[in-house]
Amino acid sequence: MKKIVLVVLGFLSNISFGQTFSFELYFEDALGQKDTLVFGYDLNATDSIDVSFQETNIISQPWSNQFEARISVLEYPNNFGWDEYNSLTEVGQLKKQIKKEDCLGQSLYISLIEMSNPVYPVSITWDNSLFADQCKINSVITDWHPSGWFDAFVGGVTPHEPIELRTQNSATFEYTAIHNINSNLDTLDVLYFALGNNNQVFVKSLVLDQIGLSVYPNPSSNGIFHIEFNNGQQLKSVVLNDIKGQSFEIPFASNNIDISQLTNGIYFLSVQFENGAIETIKLSKQ
Repeated sequence: MKKIVLVVLGFLSNISFGQTFSFELYFEDALGQKDTLVFGYDLNATDSIDVSFQETNIISQPWSNQFEARISVLEYPNNFGWDEYNSLTEVGQLKKQIKKEDCLGQSLYISLIEMSNPVYPVSITWDNSLFADQCKINSVITDWHPSGWFDAFVGGVTPHEPIELRTQNSATFEYTAIHNINSNLDTLDVLYFALGNNNQVFVKSLVLDQIGLSVYPNPSSNGIFHIEFNNGQQLKSVVLNDIKGQSFEIPFASNNIDISQLTNGIYFLSVQFENGAIETIKLSKQ
């Protein structure tokens, strides 16, 4: 019996982790050349290259002569360079990146995507149904430098406008505004991706500004909140979740929601309108 236990433990020690969440970004350029990158998160992940999550450093491998996309791991994370052309020190290049799960925090981890030999336009697709919950609801992809994200409006009308992954399932880039020059003097086109939770507001939304959604009083001492939005908007549904992700059915009448029967704490109210716009507001019941 002891030998069996030792064998089993030894076997388990070599098993790699399966991440809590992951998804694919599918790339295709104008010539039909394709590539795929994988992003995700897990409580056991780190900011380093995690072999246990099948992250493989391919920085020593030459770039393909055809279209290829990679995730860049910089020596100084989030130091992306401000110029149109930048020479940055990379310590790794990946096809898959799993970051540490941070569903409630304000910490920000931005991934830098590099593309070699793209023939524009480049189309990127994903499954937007995966981004409705609080841990991923503010995820964005763009070619804008992150310093200007909050000055931008969401929508993706041009290649420069940040695109929320929950509101659409594809993006097309006619070019990128930022480029990196690596140690081999290759010029690589750059996109930025952030897997953002409900507390990480990166960009302003033109659609949501037009809706004019507000909830008050917030905090509420009795658990009753009043919802207001601009005339002409048609409300489709409201969903309430606690910080653990549990959903609750809540009474909604005369633009009031009543969570008086729930325990005091923080909740997230997602309001969806008939035009497809969704806004999530953090509620505090005291």
